[in-house]
Amino acid sequence: MSKHNKKESALQEEQELQEELCDQEQNQPAEEKDKATLYFEQLVRLQADFENYRKRVEKEKAELINFGKTEVLLDFLSLYDVLLKAKKQVESENADVKNIKQGLKMIFEEFAKVFKAQGVQIISAKGKPYDAMTQEVITTVPCAAKDDGLVLEEISSGVKMGDRVIRPAQVIVGKAQEETQKEVKNDIKQK
Repeated sequence: MSKHNKKESALQEEQELQEELCDQEQNQPAEEKDKATLYFEQLVRLQADFENYRKRVEKEKAELINFGKTEVLLDFLSLYDVLLKAKKQVESENADVKNIKQGLKMIFEEFAKVFKAQGVQIISAKGKPYDAMTQEVITTVPCAAKDDGLVLEEISSGVKMGDRVIRPAQVIVGKAQEETQKEVKNDIKQK
């Protein structure tokens, strides 16, 4: 509902309440009229207070989101600095494999620091049984019966933040050859 519609409905409700009060005022003694007026004034004040509260919360929410983004960005700036150093090293004439390996090691160490500071964990899946809650199967490949249902290869790592999976691991899962052949035969029969 748009702000305009909300305001209109609030005004309409207020008018209906006033009309109701006017009708009631004609039938009530003076003391009850004072109570009704007092209650109505309290209601109007509460309504205004609530509207102000709602606006303040929306503004604070936006500010908190921006603050969180800033904190994460500051963590990634150190990574950016290390990547720039590595780039300069690779582009230099003296670039050798040893220095490039050292630069990559530093980059991964910085990533590990940032991930740890943010509560991010990398989900290791290779060699483990397939888990639908933390992994996404890209494809299955025929394998020995002992490897049936195991993750044979990890295309991309999964990522958790606390107990929440924010990116499932993309994996290739082994499927016993006998079952694969049976499924192909069943598919042919169904067609």
